Amino acid sequence: MGKVRKGGKRRSKAIGSRATAGLEQGMNDQTPQPEQVLPVIQKLSSPDATDRAWAAACVSNLVMAGPSVRKLLLSKGTVPLLLERLSDNQYEVLEESMGALRNLVSVDPEVAKEYYKRDILTPFSVLLPKISQTIDLVLQNAPLTDEGDQDRRRTVWDLAENFIYVIWSLCEASDKYIKAVNRLNIITFLISFLSSADQCPTNVVIAAGQCLTTLTDNNKDIYIEFQNHPEYVKMLFEILNKFQDSSMILVRVLACAILTNIREVVLATETWEEGQDGSSELNKTLLPVLTASLNFDIQEAAEKAIAAVKSGNVGKHEDTGDVAPRPKQPTSKEEVYIQNLEENLSTLQLALELLADICIQDDSEEDGWEDADEEMGDGDQEPEEVTEENIDELLKDSENLEQKTSSAVDDQLIRSNPIMGAFITEISPQLIRLATLTPLSFPQEPIAPGVTDALVLTHQRALECFNNYLLAMAELPSKFWFKEHKSDACQAWRWLFNLANTVGSAQPSQARDELIEIIVGCLWSLGRGLGQEIPLETSDVTSLFGAYHATSSESMRVKIVGCLGPIALRQGAIEANKEIGNFFMEVLKNVTARQTTPAVAVEALNCIFDVYSDCAFDYDLPVFIQGNFLLQLKVLVPTIRTMTKSIDRRKNFDLRSRSDEALMNLVAFNKYKANEKRQ
Repeated sequence: MGKVRKGGKRRSKAIGSRATAGLEQGMNDQTPQPEQVLPVIQKLSSPDATDRAWAAACVSNLVMAGPSVRKLLLSKGTVPLLLERLSDNQYEVLEESMGALRNLVSVDPEVAKEYYKRDILTPFSVLLPKISQTIDLVLQNAPLTDEGDQDRRRTVWDLAENFIYVIWSLCEASDKYIKAVNRLNIITFLISFLSSADQCPTNVVIAAGQCLTTLTDNNKDIYIEFQNHPEYVKMLFEILNKFQDSSMILVRVLACAILTNIREVVLATETWEEGQDGSSELNKTLLPVLTASLNFDIQEAAEKAIAAVKSGNVGKHEDTGDVAPRPKQPTSKEEVYIQNLEENLSTLQLALELLADICIQDDSEEDGWEDADEEMGDGDQEPEEVTEENIDELLKDSENLEQKTSSAVDDQLIRSNPIMGAFITEISPQLIRLATLTPLSFPQEPIAPGVTDALVLTHQRALECFNNYLLAMAELPSKFWFKEHKSDACQAWRWLFNLANTVGSAQPSQARDELIEIIVGCLWSLGRGLGQEIPLETSDVTSLFGAYHATSSESMRVKIVGCLGPIALRQGAIEANKEIGNFFMEVLKNVTARQTTPAVAVEALNCIFDVYSDCAFDYDLPVFIQGNFLLQLKVLVPTIRTMTKSIDRRKNFDLRSRSDEALMNLVAFNKYKANEKRQ
């Protein structure tokens, strides 16, 4: 069910460039007109280097002027002109062009595809060693050779940051582009900033760390660099303890992210004491850094952000209302606060992603399905048709496969695990705090949309981590957390429902719907652990029914059905069971009309198998028997069989396997219930 794995990718912020006053005065704070923009584009090819630099600087600002201006710039061939300027013999032209390329891809990530198509990596491969050489001269404090050398050193950090962000944007755009970037020998370049983090501007170190985080995410081709250079791994570990200043929190969290991504290399190259589990030891090392990074008051931050915007000292994009760079103007303290707030929220999001992964890292990535696929042979070959006559033999085969892929859980070992202890005592309360809405999370009117987006994403990451934690607790045979912290678990149930109601009352948006879905996933995990102790209120079931019918999202519907399962299992609540049971049957009947998708149908069937597995349950007779559920389920067998056969095993192996299993269990369940002896 709903374990959450995420990769941390965050879009870089656009920067202001040195635009000339002439263009700014010509625009008079209005959206630039085509007759103002076209001369700028033409001057990118001017024989005068001063004009070329001026034009590139203007483009940096024009890309911030709104979609219509960007569309005009792109339609007039601005990208190839800027790429040509990367080979300009005048350093200032090169520098301004790089800034323009960075700004453009920051506000329009799709343009990365054009960058790649137009072979941006060729001029980048020439620039990379030049930038490295200049930085080396700066770090070594080597004597200046001429005025040009002085200019290059003065602006090299800006150039390096823009270079890295463009590379990062390419990596985020496509896995194919990552493979091409791999060939640039970029790892050594990026690592050099982290190695000299105390000598480089923090913003450039952060850029390098963010780019490395993306590059190392599920990219085994890059692991060889770290295997060949164990000093890189050692340096990343040193960063965790070396920098305690608050301005370096994101750098430390990025080091955690990179170490997590190259876990295989770390476990193979580091030396662990006898009897120690390398993966667990790595998590123990990362946990203090990640936990400490959660200590940020988002409620207070939201209030200060509102005050900053209302002060009138924060510039905004006219088309989005978001905070915008204001070239050639001094940055106000309010704008600095907004910028720092967004960076703090970015740090929180990445830390929460990494903590969510730690919750589920004990699970094998290979869950047995691949082996099962090999045993089944040709994907076009249909398995033997399930009937009541052969069901017992088929179930035996299924049990044999299950035994191959299951492992016992040592409950006492889990209890004594310091990582689990940290989640119980320190981290889970922080997750609830960070998931709690602020005045800026869903405001009635837009105030600071960029901050709002970052806050909502922070809520999502906190709830995803909370879900993984609850699920880890629910999957333990003893479910000890739910018993020993019953009050906390029950409060969490009500808090989640109240949170869902509050979020649901906000203006419709994708972010709102995504947040509600994550909340329902948390309720599902929590319900599995609480079982009979679910503190249900009358409106809870009705709310879930309403949410099911209101959404067209398959994943949301699966979670709602799954959440209703533990609620229906409760004894002493026959009427609630009847409502839910009838709902499950209605969901399954809608398979014929394709109003219920296979994934939702499979979840509904699994819930029915669990809820009505024993005639001793107090609701079995008045609901399952008297409601004639068995006959309805028998009638559904051909429908479920047809549904299962319609799923292409090669395109969606996991769903087809789960559907095959559900069909087999349906036939077995019907046979079992028909023969069940009643006391």
